[in-house]
Amino acid sequence: MNNTERFKHIILQHQPSMQRMAEYLLHDETIAEDAVQDALVDLWKQRDDLLKANNSEAYCILLVKRRCIDILRKRHSEQPLDEQSLIETEPPPDDREARYQQAMRMVAKMPEMQRKVILMKYEQAKTTQEISKELGISTTNLYTTLSRAISNLRKMMSHEE
Repeated sequence: MNNTERFKHIILQHQPSMQRMAEYLLHDETIAEDAVQDALVDLWKQRDDLLKANNSEAYCILLVKRRCIDILRKRHSEQPLDEQSLIETEPPPDDREARYQQAMRMVAKMPEMQRKVILMKYEQAKTTQEISKELGISTTNLYTTLSRAISNLRKMMSHEE
């Protein structure tokens, strides 16, 4: 087995526990998926260290924890200082509906697989395991597709504004 195959084997084995850890720390499945995806990129860059590690699961979990801590620090630094500023930044209810309609128009323009994944995840509220099984793709592929779909949606929405 070459190094790329060994890396893939290790990641497929540990990704579910990485996802659970990220969800536990961040309390948000979508942000947790992004954190795991970022950790996977870091792991690929450090694959030689990963392949040499005595406990590959601990190594993977450590990188996810670090990524989650970075996200939590950023989230903490972006928190409003007082309740009044929170109220002022809250969009009016009708504005939320307009953004939702805008997002749905953007989703309709996405590639088929990304569109399916977004709709199943957020419209039908299916779990990643349900989506993976229904579409016949691995959870790794699903996380990648979902991450790309969210990124595309963000870009499309920002260009519309």
